Amino acid sequence: MASIKIGAEAMRECERCGGLWVEVGAFEKICADREQQSAVLGGASLVPKHQIAVDRGSSPTTREGSIDRGSEPPKVRYVPCPQCGQLMNRINFARCSGVVVDVCRGHGTWFDRDELRGIVEFIRSGGLDAARQKEKREIEFEREQLRAEQLAAVTRANSLSHYYSDEDRTGGLSAARGLLKFLIE
Repeated sequence: MASIKIGAEAMRECERCGGLWVEVGAFEKICADREQQSAVLGGASLVPKHQIAVDRGSSPTTREGSIDRGSEPPKVRYVPCPQCGQLMNRINFARCSGVVVDVCRGHGTWFDRDELRGIVEFIRSGGLDAARQKEKREIEFEREQLRAEQLAAVTRANSLSHYYSDEDRTGGLSAARGLLKFLIE
């Protein structure tokens, strides 16, 4: 892989497939800095709109990634991290971007050709902010459910204590002891 720089960020590019290896810190800067995003949009390569063969199963796809209906869908392949050699996890960026990237948590992210561009466009269109807001709403909903469950548990515990006070329990034990004494004698 060849070392390249897009904006101020160093990364490595596969000369064969056009994929990019971006280390964790560099990717975080690209996600946060509009100038870096502009550099990605200005410098990232474009795939021609005609059909191309994708290395993942060699299924013909268009630039938008739609599969030619006459063939089988591409097989999912896990690729090794270029730094540690461990297989990377495939994740949908922000869980809703539609861009699936290969991630090694400790080292970086592998972007197939034009995936980094797709993520930057997703971020610039407000997708990352929308995903964060959705996640916040989901967390708040889960908190509310937990509070309701805790309140229901406390209410149940309190209602049971009204039926069985300490005096009731002591009286019940005394009655049971008396009955056992009567039956044994």
